[in-house]
Amino acid sequence: MAARERSRSPAGERSGERGGYIVLAYKTCEALAERLHSTHPNRFTYYKTKWGKFQDSGMDDIMVGGFQPVNVIKRAHVLFMADFNSNDAILSQMHVLVMLCESFLKTLTIVLPYYPVATMERVTVEGEVATASTVSRMLSGLPLHAGSPVRIMFYDLHTLQNRFYFHGGAIASLHTAIPLLKKVLSESCDQITGIAFPDEGAQKRFGPMFKDFRNTVTCGKKRIGSERKVVIQDGDPSGHHILIIDDMVKSGGTLAECAKALKAAGANSISAYVTHAAFPGEAFKQFCRGGSRHVFEKFYVTNSNPMVSERLLSIPTEETVFSVLDLLPQIVADL
Repeated sequence: MAARERSRSPAGERSGERGGYIVLAYKTCEALAERLHSTHPNRFTYYKTKWGKFQDSGMDDIMVGGFQPVNVIKRAHVLFMADFNSNDAILSQMHVLVMLCESFLKTLTIVLPYYPVATMERVTVEGEVATASTVSRMLSGLPLHAGSPVRIMFYDLHTLQNRFYFHGGAIASLHTAIPLLKKVLSESCDQITGIAFPDEGAQKRFGPMFKDFRNTVTCGKKRIGSERKVVIQDGDPSGHHILIIDDMVKSGGTLAECAKALKAAGANSISAYVTHAAFPGEAFKQFCRGGSRHVFEKFYVTNSNPMVSERLLSIPTEETVFSVLDLLPQIVADL
């Protein structure tokens, strides 16, 4: 039976009445939601939503799952798998979130691992728009349901002060994917013997999570002549297998320069980890074997950005350096 056609099944009853979750998802998160249901059927029940557009206007035509033929949403704990990959995607999901808040839910939890607007959190020139603030205000303006605010789960949120943009109808719940990375490393044959951070901000944020590594290196940008170059500010990578840690990557220029500085200082090998792979266009191809920035033995990312992670997983084995970590077990643990 199709997901959106499920009636009030025993699993649905458990989700609504005994602390389990009714799961809804944006279209790019449907595969994640299906896996959540299939791996934990007694805790999560997934109902598919139809995300369409009216042909005459191009406006949203959305039918949310879980309301027909029987309403299993009312008085339920609802988990919404979100993906804010574009302005259009944000608005479509806001329509649904407002409607859900007015549907007599018990609780609403939004899983939004990657918050793309988080990098635009401040204004340096008058006239710029801090979109992190405006989108946060939209989410904070969601109607209260059963007197409770919406919980929004973020992973390794870029600049932690973003959490204070949320108030009223939404509360930020901050989490990290580092335990997932450390588990993968412990089970891997890769012998990482040192950790590096591309800047002081990354060191302050992630350094306390890697106290079990005696050798850590901090890089940073320094003006040399007319150029700003990445240099080693603290630590010695010589003779070590280094893993660079950061929250996200876009073009990857800073990570690549950091790797070159570490290699020049005597590192045996260099890999990288970021929680969020943004990679505009085909920027990721530069890091593949034969690419202009092929400096990493392995490049670990998570599937927090579904559209990009799907592209990374499609790279031929003989070309790829990417290892996409599944965030789903961490999400389940953090709920």
